[in-house]
Amino acid sequence: MIPIDLNLLQTFDALYELRSTTRAADRLGLTQSAVSHALRRLRDAFDDLLFVRSGRSLQPTARAMEMAPEVHAGLLRLRGALASSTFDPATARRTFTLAVGSYFCTLLAPKLIASVRRIAPGIVIRLVPLDKDLPAMVEDGSVDLSVGLFDHVPDRFVTRPLFSDEFAWIAATDHPLVGRPVKQEEVDRQPRLQIGTVHPFGMPSALIEIRQVADVAGLQMSYGAEPAAVAYEGLTAIATVGASNLVAQVPRRLAEAIGQSMGVVCLDAPSQSVTFKLSALWHRRLQNDAGILWLLDHFDAL
Repeated sequence: MIPIDLNLLQTFDALYELRSTTRAADRLGLTQSAVSHALRRLRDAFDDLLFVRSGRSLQPTARAMEMAPEVHAGLLRLRGALASSTFDPATARRTFTLAVGSYFCTLLAPKLIASVRRIAPGIVIRLVPLDKDLPAMVEDGSVDLSVGLFDHVPDRFVTRPLFSDEFAWIAATDHPLVGRPVKQEEVDRQPRLQIGTVHPFGMPSALIEIRQVADVAGLQMSYGAEPAAVAYEGLTAIATVGASNLVAQVPRRLAEAIGQSMGVVCLDAPSQSVTFKLSALWHRRLQNDAGILWLLDHFDAL
């Protein structure tokens, strides 16, 4: 076997995860031809095809599947060992992969990406959806950081509170309850849209996404009547309320940020004072990573 350089191993790792030279090139910041050239060198080095074309994707050979876990683990250890104690955002070149929900994407992602582009032009913020495999994705390094509502977090992860929010009742701007103080019993008599109680991804109880917070807080238990409709996240709930005579409880910051554009306002109704705290979560091996710490501090400035 001829000597292998680190760039080839990173290319192998990206190809194994993404099964596409185009997507691997995007991940690595290379041209597709450069990735194809690296694959030829890998094949020569290991005397194996490693990846074969199957339809529109690449499928790993038995040799590649045998190598992949060790290559990935080795790269993670090396990145951790080489992590600098300092981080210069003006010159750094790095991709941060964040697993987030629609709440974060609506309220924070636009400000975060715009700010990072001004301060750190070499930094790429890559947003991916929260998924049932989130714990494994954080553990294997495919996700650097996640933002959500986390409960009973295992010791291998680290969390840091970011900010709090509370639930507010919302209705369409032309709803009869808008524009005056209303009593809770008036709200209770309205047809209601409920944010679903079942997580669509079946998220493990150790890692709970924001749309489950109503259940965690016991909020849904106070309702007597069956809901007229059920949505699985806040954006859909706000849009639906704006186009109907339904009321709903959604995070106040979300309602205030986008409600007006969807024809929705917060009702002047008694608050049940149900609050929740959004936190960042990352793997303990990165707890001293200067880049991660810089990004977390950047959240605080938003």
